[in-house]
Amino acid sequence: MNNSLVQGLASEFDGQRVAQISNLLGADQEQTAKAIAAALPMLVGSMAGAAEEPTQRAAMFGAVQGDHDGSILDMLGPMLAGGYATRVLGADGNRILGHVLGANQPQVETVVAKNSGLSSSLIQKLLPILAPIVMGYIGRKLRGDNLDEGGLGSVLGNEKAQMKQADSGLGGLLDVLAGGQSQQAGGGGLADLAGDLLGGPAGKAILGQILGR
Repeated sequence: MNNSLVQGLASEFDGQRVAQISNLLGADQEQTAKAIAAALPMLVGSMAGAAEEPTQRAAMFGAVQGDHDGSILDMLGPMLAGGYATRVLGADGNRILGHVLGANQPQVETVVAKNSGLSSSLIQKLLPILAPIVMGYIGRKLRGDNLDEGGLGSVLGNEKAQMKQADSGLGGLLDVLAGGQSQQAGGGGLADLAGDLLGGPAGKAILGQILGR
């Protein structure tokens, strides 16, 4: 996954950041790192799926332009220290998740929990913290590369294609997310496809980036 958006994102979560998040959750640090590694491709993949629809892509671009310029990455330490800033971060994250995950959110939580060992209740706290960070990272890239709405679609589409090429298991999950197939009759959708997400090539690379391996 050369020049991967997700691996770049993963590099924002060094040991100190993971420790801060694990403290916020009251969770084991290694399990927290695994949860972040499992969640990042799911979030980016969901955003890529949403960006395939013109109306959602326009809304996402407007949100990135207006509220997610990447400055969050410069303030991450204080924000993850707890208190008011973290509550604001979580509230913003819940709004983002409602748009990009929609009805798939419970199953995404199940997948991340299954691959990390954290409980679903802790994943429900984690995802809203991660979502604005993901949006901020994307916003910083758009500004740095001077990309327009079409550029947003291309960046996310290329990232999704890279993840699918690097890891067929992860690719299957992303197809379900993008296609809204989680409610298929006779199938468990995302939860059944989860497998060992961090055991595949992409998952190992993302987790290795977070753990510094």
